[in-house]
Amino acid sequence: MTIEVKELGLISHFNGIDVDQTRDYIKLSNAMYIDKILRNHPWILEDPHPPATFPIPIRSDTTYTRSLEEADPLSEPDRLALETKLGFSYRQAIGELIYALVTCRPDISFAAIKLGQYSASPALCHFDALKGIFRFLKATKDNGIYYWCRQPCLDLPKKELPPCKTDDNHNELSVPERQESNASCLTGAVDSDHADDVSHRISFSGIVLKLAGGAVLYKMAYQATIAQSSTEAEFTAAADAGKYILYLRSLLEEIGLLQEDATVLFEDNQGALLMANAQRPTKRTRHMDIKTFGLQDWVQRDLLC
Repeated sequence: MTIEVKELGLISHFNGIDVDQTRDYIKLSNAMYIDKILRNHPWILEDPHPPATFPIPIRSDTTYTRSLEEADPLSEPDRLALETKLGFSYRQAIGELIYALVTCRPDISFAAIKLGQYSASPALCHFDALKGIFRFLKATKDNGIYYWCRQPCLDLPKKELPPCKTDDNHNELSVPERQESNASCLTGAVDSDHADDVSHRISFSGIVLKLAGGAVLYKMAYQATIAQSSTEAEFTAAADAGKYILYLRSLLEEIGLLQEDATVLFEDNQGALLMANAQRPTKRTRHMDIKTFGLQDWVQRDLLC
């Protein structure tokens, strides 16, 4: 190389991502980016809603979800008039949320993707739900993804450890699961609803893969086919997660983090778990596409468990 490399110290901000490097962890967050987009929405500074004790990006009950899906869209003139009154464009606001979720705010993925479906023809309730996500970001702008070190890095500054969400008397390093975890071991979790979308009855999959305690891959998307049972929806989501796990295992092997043990994938559906470990389809699952049964092959080869 002919270009001299200069030491610029610890990185603190990169491309809309705040980086906090400490002895015990590295934290990625969007605090500065969230402050920036909130300045474009002065209505939130005058928001009369008090902050929630435990804020959530969007309500998840079936009744509320159905109201979003069955709402009558506004006409074009009414939508433009409402955007002028509220002071923000629906599509622009969705775009601002998407950048946050693809960098280090996976907690708003479902809400942003759900409301993004109505970008072409939103209803009044969609605007209200969108404002709720911005209220959530305002209340949780310092939240982020933490990657924990195996051993303290003494050449980095020491900072206060984040508190546990369930008990303010303890910090994250005191959690038994944190103490027993291997920072170089890949783990994953997957979940799916079953036909909760009343408009077309397609199930929704959620996947997260974690390394060193923080998310390195997350995905929320509608499934390609309509599942005829909750077990099928969960099994399809698990098979999709399995493909991402195999990809990350090969990638980690390339950089020297060989995954010697099978990757643990957490799944809460007993039917899907039994099918994955049975090594054969059951009579009630013959209608499922054969590609999802690759999951059984990966379990048999001890790549997943």
